[in-house]
Amino acid sequence: MSVPYKLWNGDCREIEIDEKPYCMITDPPYEIKNKFGTSDLYGTRRMEFHFDEDGVTEIVLQAFKKFLPMVNSYHTFCEFEQYGRIADCAREIGFTPKPYVKVKKCPPPPMPGNWWTSGAECAMYGYKSGAYFGDQSSIRPNVYYGDSYRQGIRAKEKVDHPTQKWLPMVLYLVETLCPPDGIVIDPFMGSGTTGVACMMLGRRFIGIEKESKYFAIAEKRIKSAVFQPTLLHVAQQSVQRTGGESGQQNLFTVGNPPPAKVTAKSPRR
Repeated sequence: MSVPYKLWNGDCREIEIDEKPYCMITDPPYEIKNKFGTSDLYGTRRMEFHFDEDGVTEIVLQAFKKFLPMVNSYHTFCEFEQYGRIADCAREIGFTPKPYVKVKKCPPPPMPGNWWTSGAECAMYGYKSGAYFGDQSSIRPNVYYGDSYRQGIRAKEKVDHPTQKWLPMVLYLVETLCPPDGIVIDPFMGSGTTGVACMMLGRRFIGIEKESKYFAIAEKRIKSAVFQPTLLHVAQQSVQRTGGESGQQNLFTVGNPPPAKVTAKSPRR
C-alpha cells in the first residue's frame, strides 16, 4: 500500500534512507542527571525514564551527525546539559543553532524541598542559509506558550507514552519549518506526534523508533491521521502558507529496517 510516510522500527543509526528530508523535528532522550524516581503527591508523576540512562547523549549525537547533513533546518527538544554539545555538532555541519523554549501553561506544583518547579522545556532550532521558514507574522519570538496532556485535556489524543509532545505545537513547527512539498524526518519518533502533524498538514514523513511498543503506537496514530487533514490554520493563525497545497505529496511505502546491530539500550525519549 502506498502512503505519504515511511516508518522504520529499529535503531536510527543503523537505518539507511533513500529520500532526502527537508527538515528534522525530534525529541531525543535527555540523559537527565538528577534522579527523582516517581512521586504520588498531587497524583502520580514520573520524574525519570528508562531511556535517560548514562551515555545516551552519545547516541543522540551519532544520530544527529548522520541526519543533520541531509536537512536544511531542525528543531529538537533537549536537556540543558546537552545544549552545548548539540549546538557544537550542528555548527560543525553548517547550521546556525539558536535557543527555543516551550513555556508550560500550567506547570506542575513544586515537590517538597524543591525550589522552582519546571515551567518550561528546553529546545533548540537551527538552519542553513536559505532554509524555508513559513511563519511571516510580525511577532514571532523563540518562545512557544502551550499546554500539556494533563487532567484529561485533549484526552482523545493522549496515548501510552510518558513524554508525548503537544500536538498543536508540533503542527506549528511542521508548518513553519517544512515547505508544502517537503519531507520531515524524526529519528526518535516515540509516539509519532511529528508524523501525525505531517499527515494533517499534507507533508511527507520519515519516522524511526527503536522500541516496538512505541513504534506500534506511532504507526497506528499516523495511519489514522492520513484521513484527518487539518482545516486552514489549525497550527497557529499567524502562520502564512507560502505556496503549494495541503495534500500535495509523493507516496512512500512502509518498509522494514535491516537487522539492528547496535546493542545499546533504547535512545528514545
